[in-house]
Amino acid sequence: MSRALDAERAEGADASRPRDRRRSAGAYFTPAPLVELVVGAALDARLARQEVSWRADGTPALVVLDPAAGDGRFLVEAADQLAARAARRGFARARAAIVRRCLVGVERDPEFAALARARLGKGAVVHCAEALLSPATRALRADVVIGNPPYVRSIRLGMSDEALRQALRGRYAATSHGEWDLYAAFIEQGLEWARPGGEVALVVPSRWLTARCAARLRCKLAAERAVRGLVLFGAEQIFPGATTYASIAFLTRSPQSEVFVARRADGRWQRGEVPAGMLGEAPWRLSVGARRRLLDRLAAAGPALGQVARVAKGAGTNADPVFVLEGEEGSALEPELVRLCLRGRDVAAYGAADARVRCLVPYRRDGSFIEPEELARRFPRAAAHLAAHRDLLERRERGRFRGAAYYRFGRPQNMAWLAAAAPKVVVPDVARAGRALLDRRAAMVLDSAYAIRPVDRDLTIGLLLAVMNSGIVSLWLSETGVPLRGDYVRLKTAYLESLPLPSASRCAGAAELALRPDAAAHADEIDDLVRRAYGVAAADWP
Repeated sequence: MSRALDAERAEGADASRPRDRRRSAGAYFTPAPLVELVVGAALDARLARQEVSWRADGTPALVVLDPAAGDGRFLVEAADQLAARAARRGFARARAAIVRRCLVGVERDPEFAALARARLGKGAVVHCAEALLSPATRALRADVVIGNPPYVRSIRLGMSDEALRQALRGRYAATSHGEWDLYAAFIEQGLEWARPGGEVALVVPSRWLTARCAARLRCKLAAERAVRGLVLFGAEQIFPGATTYASIAFLTRSPQSEVFVARRADGRWQRGEVPAGMLGEAPWRLSVGARRRLLDRLAAAGPALGQVARVAKGAGTNADPVFVLEGEEGSALEPELVRLCLRGRDVAAYGAADARVRCLVPYRRDGSFIEPEELARRFPRAAAHLAAHRDLLERRERGRFRGAAYYRFGRPQNMAWLAAAAPKVVVPDVARAGRALLDRRAAMVLDSAYAIRPVDRDLTIGLLLAVMNSGIVSLWLSETGVPLRGDYVRLKTAYLESLPLPSASRCAGAAELALRPDAAAHADEIDDLVRRAYGVAAADWP
């Protein structure tokens, strides 16, 4: 065991596990400085609000719980910090008693549970159980709940532990909609573990603050005024070996009127407070200071995009090398099944779909699937092309597509809507700045891009195109979405729908220019007209 402890101190107990196993279990442990910050802030918040009595053996009358203890590093830090507080009170040898009387861990993995016990020392209480399901662990109550719960999307959880996915689905607000994540259930259960007046501090991805699947969780926390503070690390990476956009969620059982926010952006920390009453089910806008004031002005310019347009993600093949045909590849197949194709990489500002990039689509224009018998009879060349790749297509998602209909798209979403003849604006799912093109040829949009169509007659396609190519998009999404490494932003439905739009009259000039064949040559002029339409002076623009 001592050798294992030495290895853990050097590079983390999770480092010895294969990458795929670490990913399926969400097993990326927290760096020591972040552990120290989380534990210290949680203990300070609890001890500052209510006096804690100290027993004769030097232990405080409180319980600290880590429900996903891993190798025990949060509990070890809690023991050290509480022991230091005890020492200042004259109890120099209280650490062992603190471990026995004040700390409780839960860890599903027996190997890590044993390691946590060894690190904490004799008498450590670390239950080996699934914290979210075991009646004994769900009944635990603590004054402080800390930790870094596993990050596992529900679809991946189903691949590794379908029984757990089914057991958690719908049990929490956090697991009741869409493709949820395991850590979100820990956020919600964290408040249940906390006693009245208790504090919760969890290291979790920042995605839950904006993702549609977490809307019910946000609504629940906002209604209870349970958010004390949020620390957002932006695009900075804090977990070696994993790309994760992290945050710290500080929750409390004492209702709050203000939420403290610290955001990392442009290499600096921005700090401020957001009224708790402004939080709700919609994605949380957490800008502070001058950026907050600017975004408030933008938000007042007009309706949100989601009110006047539909934003839809492209369809997913899960096998683009088979279905996407570039150059002359598609010329040998039946034209009825071959359509122009738009992926994120194909979207150029004020561009158009490239006729050399096409997609084999074994679906009718109404979105219905073409069954094997009909495909073989009416489209033998397409059927032969797909048959040549059958092994690859059947391996998708661990064999979910085995059988006669092996050539189905992985995610045949919005098929009929995407195939409609009405013009649509297409944007990539990830970009450094606003980038959009106008498609008038019913191109098939794949899932690395999104399509947008007006549903309100006051929103013209030219206005939409001008705004989606403007600097407002990157500014709005960097402040309201999840900023990515390399100064990229994600243009997805949940983030785009909140984007405010200026009135058609104020943006008429930009809309007219955006529809000209030479619009790309006027990009800077259009961008300036869009800024003016929002009523923002050049000096105020970041």
